[in-house]
Amino acid sequence: MPSEAPHTLVLSPLGFVFSVVGTSRCDVRAAPSRRRSHITLEQLLEGRVGLVCSRTKRFGGAGACSGATRSHASAARSFVPPATTRAGTAQRAIPTIALNILFLAFCCAAFAADPPPHDAQLAAELHSRGWIVFSAQTPHGDWDLYLVRPDGSERRALTDTREFNEAGARFSPDGKRLLYYRMAKSDAVDNNTYGTFDLVLAESNGGNAVVYGRDFPWASWSSDGRQLACLTAKGIQIIDVASRQVVRTLARQGIVEQLVWSPDGKAFTGIANGLGAYWNIGRLADGGDKINAVSETERYNCTPDWCPDSRHILYSRGIIPKQDGRAQLWMARDDGAEKTMLYAESGRHIYGACASPNAKYLLFTRSVEDLGAAGKSQTTMAVVRWADTPMLGDENPALRQKFPNAKPARWLDLGPGWEPHWTDSEAPAGANAATVGTKR
Repeated sequence: MPSEAPHTLVLSPLGFVFSVVGTSRCDVRAAPSRRRSHITLEQLLEGRVGLVCSRTKRFGGAGACSGATRSHASAARSFVPPATTRAGTAQRAIPTIALNILFLAFCCAAFAADPPPHDAQLAAELHSRGWIVFSAQTPHGDWDLYLVRPDGSERRALTDTREFNEAGARFSPDGKRLLYYRMAKSDAVDNNTYGTFDLVLAESNGGNAVVYGRDFPWASWSSDGRQLACLTAKGIQIIDVASRQVVRTLARQGIVEQLVWSPDGKAFTGIANGLGAYWNIGRLADGGDKINAVSETERYNCTPDWCPDSRHILYSRGIIPKQDGRAQLWMARDDGAEKTMLYAESGRHIYGACASPNAKYLLFTRSVEDLGAAGKSQTTMAVVRWADTPMLGDENPALRQKFPNAKPARWLDLGPGWEPHWTDSEAPAGANAATVGTKR
């Protein structure tokens, strides 16, 4: 068998490509005629310069690309050509190796030439429109809270707690306060459980944080910010923030998580059981007598949020079990009528949407892997103009056939982030120590 040195030498020109492109996931926006898979450069190398990849894991499906954590240097060293026990076989293998290397170089060049789209005009519109808070994983493996301008600039840490994860942050209606959940670093950050850990209330710049504890699950602000609605085992409890006392209790009517109080204070939405065979989006009037389905009931749906008009609800329209698909961003009237697709993409699950305070923009996350657990989902944030919807994030033939009038992709990438929330207040801009206090 030939020595590995010649192959290392042949691969060395790709070092420049690696240095420019890096080895992170590349967002490839495929042509309509090409079915795409989201793969890393490491996965190309791990597959011995091939595109061998098992089924992408979607909505709990088995199979995923393996070997994605190996560095490109070690992967290059591990490159082994086909068995060459005789000189003639080795000579015949060299053209194949060369072709594979050229193919890899072509892929790298294609990835580098097709970054996520940047809309300078949209960015200029967004820069001064408040702040977005979100969770993101740090190099130390924990999840902290961050602030960023809606155009993706001025990104900075809001918390810095190596021993904890922080998640599920939401600004108060006036943007002056913040609620979020804190959990041990060993606890997974998950869409379906983050609201069951320790509630923390703080100023919106992260200062004066107070730990309320675990008695306030799935908290949501009232319209005046003086009360919280919490989804407890006893029902939906309305809590006075100052005294932490229960003011009143409403029947849950099947709502199990992700509770959100409407901006006008007259209704709740959340994920509910009992409206169909799967999780669905329910709307409960403040009286608590009856719940109605907002989403379609023959599929999974999640991550609801109210639009500023308190009459429409954003949600992620999920999949039908045992069928392929990706979660899409939809909106419906609070009585379940007028269901409308707002954003769909063949290569991403769309979750965690919220409207800008002026209702002119939509903020959401794009995940390669399906959520619950956020750790390996490769989740990034994006903003679109509401006027540009319905929108397709990529030109997928099946989606185009289903939504022929959808507009082409025009979105702003905000980088890695999970469960974002938006305020138009400048209060978060105040200085903070990037720490969480220990007050209780």
